[in-house]
Amino acid sequence: MQLHPEDPRLTAYVLGELGPEDAAEVELAVAADPALQAKVTEMKDIRRFLAERLAQPADKLLPRQRQNIRRCARQADAASKRIPFASLQAWLIPAAAAAVLALATFILMRTPADKPLPNADQKESTPEIAQVPAPVAAPAPAPSPWFLSGMAPAPPTLELPVPSGKSNLAAISKSIREDRQLPPHDAVRPEEILNNFPLRLNGVAAIARSATNTWHPDDRENGLTSQVATLSTEMIACPWKPSATLLLISIRGNEHQDCDVKITFHPEASNIFRYRLLGFNPVQGQTPGDLPTTLPAKSVTTLAIEIESSIPAGNLGSLEWSADGKPAPGIPLVRKGDAEPSDDARFAALVCTFAQWLAAEKDGPIDAEIVAALARETASTTLAADRADFLNLIDRSLHL
Repeated sequence: MQLHPEDPRLTAYVLGELGPEDAAEVELAVAADPALQAKVTEMKDIRRFLAERLAQPADKLLPRQRQNIRRCARQADAASKRIPFASLQAWLIPAAAAAVLALATFILMRTPADKPLPNADQKESTPEIAQVPAPVAAPAPAPSPWFLSGMAPAPPTLELPVPSGKSNLAAISKSIREDRQLPPHDAVRPEEILNNFPLRLNGVAAIARSATNTWHPDDRENGLTSQVATLSTEMIACPWKPSATLLLISIRGNEHQDCDVKITFHPEASNIFRYRLLGFNPVQGQTPGDLPTTLPAKSVTTLAIEIESSIPAGNLGSLEWSADGKPAPGIPLVRKGDAEPSDDARFAALVCTFAQWLAAEKDGPIDAEIVAALARETASTTLAADRADFLNLIDRSLHL
């Protein structure tokens, strides 16, 4: 692995954000380069200095203060006051830690003790010959959603699915609002939640047209059109990992007939070291390697790809696609550091973050505080009704 002192992977390594395989590769690269060793030592010293300076001393309460706190807690409990949305971050993490400690204590207390040895007065019984159970094969590890490209001269391309369902949000809403509980982690489909909202991406777009352009404004009522499908993109900083990029892709069909669309993401090998498609792992109702390509008329599908690169801005690759078997104009994916994301891109980033929090993904530090902060930034009096209702759903889920 080739690294330079300003590579963001060094920061992720020092902060413990890399997986075991990536961390091992970075360690090998650092061990072979004195400049990288000096950089890692410098970042560790800075981290240690900040931890010492910003650490808060433990506060001690007086007996009278403890009594006041207990009295206020009893009064709040008697009145059944609902905890406000803005105060979530003050109690959520300590309560979760207390719950984990209580569960661990319960497990230790319920663990059976070892069987006692027989006394000398007891007759020694003939031990029974136990049958050795047949060895059980270890379960195969679940396939990782990540595609690695940093170690390969030609990074693997990623075939993208076209249609997506929308039913998952209704089931999640019922679980949170009616059953008053979070849905099962494995029942959350991020791509289905995302595709409940119409999005207009404000990035580069391309249009696939038919070979014969016979459309005329006077024939619009006859169902004739030269536009087969439209592909649009926008990039935004990943909310749960600001050093990464969230690539949003929208595929829109024409108004009159279905079409067959095939899209491939080609990552830039020199800048990208891993990426993944959110959701679609595997595509619901499809076997691996058999992605859906039929785009229904008047339909729109939105996809999201998390990309980790070695540069904050620049070339991330391209999208190559075709419609009805004919090549369409490709889209270069160039991240601009000073580009201001659209409101739709911000909302899509919130949806992706909330969906992954519900799914309890472990690849990134997504917690309730991040979801709450993004929801507050998105809140507005001019929000569409469906988006305002989604913010209300997030608020309720954070209080469960």
